[in-house]
Amino acid sequence: MSRRAQRPELEFGSDSFLDVVCNIVGILIILIVVVGVKVDRQPKVADEGAAKLAVRSADQADLIAAHQKALDELRISEQQIAGQLAALHSDDEKAMVQIQQTLEAQELARQKLESDQKKSERLRKQMSDLESDRNVISARVALLQKALNNKSRDALKLGQILAKVTATEQQLDDQLQATVVETQRLQEVLENTKQAALPSDRLQHRLSPVTKPVEKGELHFRVSKGRISEIPLEELLERLKDQVLSRRTTVMRLSQFDGMVGPVRGYTMTYTVEKDGPTTLEALQNGDGRTRVNVSRWKIDPDPSLTDESFAEAVRPGSRYRQRIETSVPDTVVTMWIYPDSFKGFGALREIAHGLQLRVAARPLPAGTPIVGSPSGSRSTAQ
Repeated sequence: MSRRAQRPELEFGSDSFLDVVCNIVGILIILIVVVGVKVDRQPKVADEGAAKLAVRSADQADLIAAHQKALDELRISEQQIAGQLAALHSDDEKAMVQIQQTLEAQELARQKLESDQKKSERLRKQMSDLESDRNVISARVALLQKALNNKSRDALKLGQILAKVTATEQQLDDQLQATVVETQRLQEVLENTKQAALPSDRLQHRLSPVTKPVEKGELHFRVSKGRISEIPLEELLERLKDQVLSRRTTVMRLSQFDGMVGPVRGYTMTYTVEKDGPTTLEALQNGDGRTRVNVSRWKIDPDPSLTDESFAEAVRPGSRYRQRIETSVPDTVVTMWIYPDSFKGFGALREIAHGLQLRVAARPLPAGTPIVGSPSGSRSTAQ
């Protein structure tokens, strides 16, 4: 709270001055009265003494008149002084009000300054804390950057080592492939030499092998327009399964769902998924409300990115077809989806597979018919 400033004392006191003047006038009046009384009580003297007394009385009367005039002037001065004092008092009140306002403004400014100082202290403390945190974070970032640089160097070294290992492995694979191709070529040369040494009129025949349905271990090839390419059926089915699982909420909400996966190695697969389960009434009656999701149909189509090879290329050592079947385990089934324009080259492809102890299943298709499958479809039968 601001303290009211004490009013400064006036250097000149009008009341004391008037009291002094009044006392002097009163004393003069008393003296005059006393003198008059004494004069009245004294015996009459000669005329000369009376004249002197009259003169003296006249002088005293003049003195009293002069004093009265002085008293009037003093009263007028007193009134003027009182007016001036009132004016001074009014000015003092205004000055006091201004001083009070100034003191209150100074007090508010002081309080604001103290508040600003406290805020500044808090801000400085916060800035100090932030600076400390920044230093800690900078230190951690420096450590992480150093660790990252070390990891990057290690990764670079590992990458270089891996590149060397990959290059070495590629060289070994190339050498192995070249060896395999050369071995196959030599075997074919040997077979041709043996065939040339046999009599030309030698009768050859093949026993009709027993066919049996395919259970597992099956490779699929599409044979069309004199060219052959592998169908990555298992990879497409895996992608189909993953897509259905990722969209199971949508699949369960609809009675039928159509989708597509691929392309994978030049082939895409479109499919239809349907829900299979009891109705609400059957679920309540049997206590089994489980709903199953089944793939009712799928279709495989070639993509513009498909890479295939001709029959002449496929039967050569090192071709994609021969690499694929030569790396398969014995008794693997090679299923060929054959269109009418490619029946002539099927025999050579089948002979190569039979020579590797593989079974072959041929599935002829009418021209323009896509490769389709469903749970109700038939399995391949291989020889």
